Amino acid sequence: MKRDNVNYLVVGVFVLVILAAFLALMFKVSGRGGPSDRYYVYYSNVTGLKFGTGVFYEGYQVGQVERIKPVQMERGVRYKLALSVEEGWRIPADSTAAVVASGLISQVQIQIEQGQSDAILEPGSEIRGVEQQDLFSALSAAASGFNDLSQTGVAPVLQNLNLRISQVADEIIDFRRTELGPLVRNLDQRVNQELAPQAASTLASLDASAQRLARILGPENEQRIGGLLVHVDTVAVELTGLIARIELTRQEMNGVLRGLDGLVASNDEEIGATVDSARDALQRLESSLTTIDQNIETVMYHLEGSAQQTHELTRALRQNPSRLLRGSSSAASNPPP
Repeated sequence: MKRDNVNYLVVGVFVLVILAAFLALMFKVSGRGGPSDRYYVYYSNVTGLKFGTGVFYEGYQVGQVERIKPVQMERGVRYKLALSVEEGWRIPADSTAAVVASGLISQVQIQIEQGQSDAILEPGSEIRGVEQQDLFSALSAAASGFNDLSQTGVAPVLQNLNLRISQVADEIIDFRRTELGPLVRNLDQRVNQELAPQAASTLASLDASAQRLARILGPENEQRIGGLLVHVDTVAVELTGLIARIELTRQEMNGVLRGLDGLVASNDEEIGATVDSARDALQRLESSLTTIDQNIETVMYHLEGSAQQTHELTRALRQNPSRLLRGSSSAASNPPP
């Protein structure tokens, strides 16, 4: 009997410990783990919010929703939420409390976003609330907006674009029929009648030129061309030597010219005297030529008379050579007829 009592006592103590641990865990999970401060926030829509909804400060849980109370106002009903936050938690005055959800199917929660103000809210103050955004409502509104856009904006644009494309297609077809077709036919005719024969003639000329070039560069002329190139190389070498010799000659001539310049510079007075003597000789020669020119007629006249007398004498001697033997007296007494 005592053993059964002991067993019951052990089981009872175990159950009490488990129950106490469960209560402590629930108390811890619910966020009510000690003294707290009370803050208030107002929302127009509290969908998903209830007692025990977690309150987070920049992602860290600091409390929970204690009570939701509807309040009648001029613009309709708003809901006043009492938030319990850990005692002594400093919340800037410009902080906001937004209703958010971490996922599509996750539970909503209140997220307090830290402000930048140096002033701190006193316990019992109101935190500015930010209404929750219903994802499905936003998607529905976006879908409605896209529907209106497609009906009022995109559809007319597509109709205008379709009409414009049809007009452009008609213009392209008309251009192809009225202008492009005749242009292509004219081009084809010109290519076949003019350009093709000219191309054939040009190709024939190129072929003939290639054949002549092949004959010129054939095996028979290869040695000649090689010899010519060798001679050209030799001539180039000789020209190089000739240019070197010409350069040497130029340098020697420069030396000669410098020597002449020195000679002229050293004999400047003698050269001046020689020039003066040559000038005087030229003047005397000019005077002699002037005298000869003045007396040339008289001299020519006497020369002409002497020539005539010599001619008469010669003619008389041919007719009578014995006059040379008889002397000058008889010649004087018997003048020629």
